[in-house]
Amino acid sequence: MPDLERSYRRLLRAYPRWYRRHRGLEILTTLLEAAEPGQVRPSRAEAAYLLVNGLRYRFVPPTRVGRIAAGLVSIWVAMVLSGVGALSIWMIANPQEPDLAAFSDELAGRPASSVSQLPGDDLLDMAYAYRTSGEFQSFTEEGWGAGRPAPIGQRRVYEQLSGTPTVLTDAYQRLTRTGWRTGPLSRGGADSEADASSPNRVFWAHKDGILLRVSAHDNQTVRTVSAYPIEPNGVPVGAAAGFVIGLIAVWQATTWMAQRAARTPPSTRRLILLLALPALIASGVNTLDNVLSMVPNPSTPWRPFAVEYIYPLANQTANPLTVTVITLTLIGSLSLIAGSTRISRTAPVSTATPTGDVAES
Repeated sequence: MPDLERSYRRLLRAYPRWYRRHRGLEILTTLLEAAEPGQVRPSRAEAAYLLVNGLRYRFVPPTRVGRIAAGLVSIWVAMVLSGVGALSIWMIANPQEPDLAAFSDELAGRPASSVSQLPGDDLLDMAYAYRTSGEFQSFTEEGWGAGRPAPIGQRRVYEQLSGTPTVLTDAYQRLTRTGWRTGPLSRGGADSEADASSPNRVFWAHKDGILLRVSAHDNQTVRTVSAYPIEPNGVPVGAAAGFVIGLIAVWQATTWMAQRAARTPPSTRRLILLLALPALIASGVNTLDNVLSMVPNPSTPWRPFAVEYIYPLANQTANPLTVTVITLTLIGSLSLIAGSTRISRTAPVSTATPTGDVAES
């Protein structure tokens, strides 16, 4: 096989197989006939044209409707896979819920009056139910600039403590002496257990991957000790990787389906469009729900926490309607495409030609 023909065949692999089967031999023959005498390799212009045009057929749906459908489905799947990537990094890091009940009681000098537990057994349930608020969004205003708390842990409230200004200061100094890294004592926002008008004092402390938030209110007769693990690093990177992988893979898959659907009879195309309409609506609405649920009210201070990146996946497990609709649509559309008797499968014009069958190259 001449070098020029071999080079053209390699470039034609940029086109999808179905296109090479229909037009590959024609394009190859035209290129060879137009070649200059003695030419042994494609020109840069020819190579660029074949590569760009071939990738266009692979990645650009043939119609406006196809491009809209591919965009909606690809973005939805990419967001769900971003949740998969975020969950994978979180599970690898595996932050453990701290068990500091005895230490906290010793710090306060008495048993807790009440205890509230943040759910952490099921990561997807936690990611679906979690909303950033309160101390999770005020830690920087309270002087803490290190690791962020993961929303699993325990809050212990101690009431009717001695009403002296040293209640919080004593705890602060004790933690500092025992090796805890402490932030400054500051006037924080109101705790959920206290009146919003009550003066508060609060500080954060860190040791061995555990974050403590210690606050006092009601003239320092009530103390709250909250303990959390530090959220794992790398979760945003995992979410971004999942999003990019999903976007590229699903866009190509939906482009392939759109190309196949475009070669079916008009009646079949209308059925496919009618079948796909609920799935497109569901994917668009669910994507919007994911975005709005991950971003709280703009009037509140907000910083993205690692657990929020898991929400698009958690949303599907809690509300599987969108997944069901899209899956049924996919099955139905593929069945219609496969069952169409008028999909063009034109064979090469001549099997005796010396250029061979491009579709199999």
